[in-house]
Amino acid sequence: MVCLKIKNTREFMQKFLMTETFADFLLAEARIDTFVRYDIDGHVRKEFYTKEEQEMQEFHEYAAWEALRPQVLQFVKGKRTPLFMKLVLVYTPEKAQACLEEEDQAAESANFVKYLLCTVKYENGVITLTGGISYRGFTMDKNPEKFWDHRLCLLVEQMGLEYEIVSFI
Repeated sequence: MVCLKIKNTREFMQKFLMTETFADFLLAEARIDTFVRYDIDGHVRKEFYTKEEQEMQEFHEYAAWEALRPQVLQFVKGKRTPLFMKLVLVYTPEKAQACLEEEDQAAESANFVKYLLCTVKYENGVITLTGGISYRGFTMDKNPEKFWDHRLCLLVEQMGLEYEIVSFI
């Protein structure tokens, strides 16, 4: 797993919270500490919707980041920065499947990979992005992790964000 330190906190927060830059992600969970602590469980509660709504649209296990981004922005906007923030993002299954199938080595493991993850963490004025994978079972194959580490770096570059690699975990 790769850990990226974002060089420009203000630019990242603007893109993360105020644009559709992360529209290809779902929100699995979040914790935001301001003067109070906010915890968000991103699991979609299908029973909230009518039967007609359930039949008309396809639901993911987690809510789209775009659906929750306005609420998260409300929690953190103001003159003071949050004390702490950690959000676990999941690359949409469609995007994850497509990018895994692009890579020959990862294609063998594509059905074994459940989620491609990106954890956004803000602490002590520093933002880090950490890649991760959730598997459907145990495997010794680390090729999907290497692939996602590389792809996450490319995504961050495509977003126009500067970073430095802090570590490979």
